[in-house]
Amino acid sequence: MSAADKLLGLELKNGWKVTRHLQRGPAATGGMFSQSYIAEKGAAVGFLKAFDFSPALQPDVDMANEIQKLIACYNHERAILDHCRGRRLSKVVIALDHGDVQVPGMGPMEGRVFYLIFEMAEGDVRVQMDTSTACDALWCMHALKDITLGLWQVHKEMIAHQDGKPSNVLAYPGPSFKVADFGRSSRKGQPAAHDDFKIAGDRGYAPPEQLFGFVHPEFTNRRIGCDLYMLGNLAAFLFSGVNITPLLLSKLDPQHHPRAWGGTYEQVLPYVRNAFSAVLADVSPLIDERVRADVLGLVREFCDPDLQRRGHPDHLGQSTQFSLERYVSRMDLAAKRLSILMRTGRAA
Repeated sequence: MSAADKLLGLELKNGWKVTRHLQRGPAATGGMFSQSYIAEKGAAVGFLKAFDFSPALQPDVDMANEIQKLIACYNHERAILDHCRGRRLSKVVIALDHGDVQVPGMGPMEGRVFYLIFEMAEGDVRVQMDTSTACDALWCMHALKDITLGLWQVHKEMIAHQDGKPSNVLAYPGPSFKVADFGRSSRKGQPAAHDDFKIAGDRGYAPPEQLFGFVHPEFTNRRIGCDLYMLGNLAAFLFSGVNITPLLLSKLDPQHHPRAWGGTYEQVLPYVRNAFSAVLADVSPLIDERVRADVLGLVREFCDPDLQRRGHPDHLGQSTQFSLERYVSRMDLAAKRLSILMRTGRAA
């Protein structure tokens, strides 16, 4: 067991106490390099993310170099969250506190654990959809509206999340939803250790250009464009239960699959776009007809495999191509329209 596994019962700085160790579920997709806990401070309850530095302590590893990298990752996420808190971004899960703790009985290096404490949520959207009978179309539309707003807020700060997936959208009473986990984020002008990764976030939700190894040289196209794809993928998941990325790969001829393709992304793109058309045809009937036009339109515009076609159709080729500003109001209107339909009994 690493030091990050041994925080239960410890008293932290600023009055927090670690009261419960949260085990990863069998279907969990996040937290591979951290441990999760509940921390309490008086009446306040927070979610504690403890950074696991044990990979740096393995044999045949340059320990000093690896620990330096891991601390840099912690400092990067903390800096992003501090910036979001300072800007009062309403749809971002901000850190309530942060610090480090020394685990008793362990050495000063292997026993030191860095942590972040966040506001406690009811759960991520996948868990809520699995366990709640209230996850109807309106609930999902509220989630889509809020997460669109959250990404628009961080994009205005020139921050790209890069790991948009169901486990990184947290639900709060209201319902209200917020963007979580900025461990793989990038901020223009602020280098991060993972900036050179071709796929910064979860490969299972990555846009196709990343899977084929294509790296656009511009920050906005490469990173904000990635966020748009992942937002479209979240929309598809919320309303159909489908993850666009694996479905898209399943539609490709084996010779055009990323594992087999030896040419450029530009050369394979026509085949990927044909597969995407088949994906849209499969997803469309799964979406509630009351919101189908809005949701499918968003999926079509955000998940287009061609970066030059991704984004608002009226803004292609312009500096505002990847802007979410118009989509924030569009999703808000869609949620209000659906609410009226449900209240007036036209929700059959």
